[in-house]
Amino acid sequence: MVWLTDERRGVRLAVLPAAGGEMGSLQVRIAGRWVDILHRGLEYSDWPCEAGDGRAPLLWPIVGRSFTGEQITEWERTGVQPVQNRYRVEGETFDIDIHGFVWRLPWQLKGYGLTNGAAYAACQLRSSADTLRMYPFDFELSATYRIEGEDIVLEYEVAAGDNARPMPFSIGNHLALRLPFTKQGRFGECTLRTPGHVILHQNPLCLLSGESTQVNFSIPTPLERGELLDTVLGGFRREGACLELNAPGSMSLCVKHCEKARNGKLLASDEDYFFVFWGDPVMGYFCPEPWIGKPNSLNTGEGCLYLPPGRRFDWEIRITPTIDV
Repeated sequence: MVWLTDERRGVRLAVLPAAGGEMGSLQVRIAGRWVDILHRGLEYSDWPCEAGDGRAPLLWPIVGRSFTGEQITEWERTGVQPVQNRYRVEGETFDIDIHGFVWRLPWQLKGYGLTNGAAYAACQLRSSADTLRMYPFDFELSATYRIEGEDIVLEYEVAAGDNARPMPFSIGNHLALRLPFTKQGRFGECTLRTPGHVILHQNPLCLLSGESTQVNFSIPTPLERGELLDTVLGGFRREGACLELNAPGSMSLCVKHCEKARNGKLLASDEDYFFVFWGDPVMGYFCPEPWIGKPNSLNTGEGCLYLPPGRRFDWEIRITPTIDV
């Protein structure tokens, strides 16, 4: 475990290479004491954990669930929901976990230290015989975590190997936040504000139904609104894929995400940017999950990114806390 700490700004985070290369703790100094704002931060009594079990696991090469056309047809015929996530590529069928598999694999520590005055830690994962059984592409993933000024920065790089065809994927992070950030106040008093304005509805398989609803969350909206606890939110422009959470009396948190251009080129379009919300008022957590891509993208091609052999894709998440007290 590598700790990155900025004592002056009162922010620190822990990176755990062996536990999916994830940020396992994000702590902010509030009223003189360190508060972990990640749900189940540093709780690793049973690992691998479920992808939605807390903290901030990377979701790759899929986000959400994946079911083939045959599985969907069988569900429509029988009413029995499929259990195994599955997708087809070039006529071959592969089983895969919900949200992919990299969150449950041990990564390697690539390096840590200071660069340009910012503390950083970097992890790396390469394809292997085990990953090829689930995903028939050579790849290399890097995750670099930094404390940079007022921001906590998560940088992900996807590199395609010498594959015979472009490598398909979607990418996300199951960021799980403790709410309220402190024990003061109630979950329902916390608010969300975002320029995203389209809810994409889901069917009982948690796949997109094709239906949508226009909404307005441009003013602070209480999280007690039920649709905020299980929602796919789109309608973003890549320059404005962001949201702000506020817990009155403690702090607010801004989360932004975007693809970083390589040689002036981008893979993702505005329509590929989402935040997916999942929360539980009783358990006291809320997940504002940044995604590029859609559920079932490897089967449908919708929201799927295709990275040519030898090319790289860069994705950045910025988290900015503002203390109220």
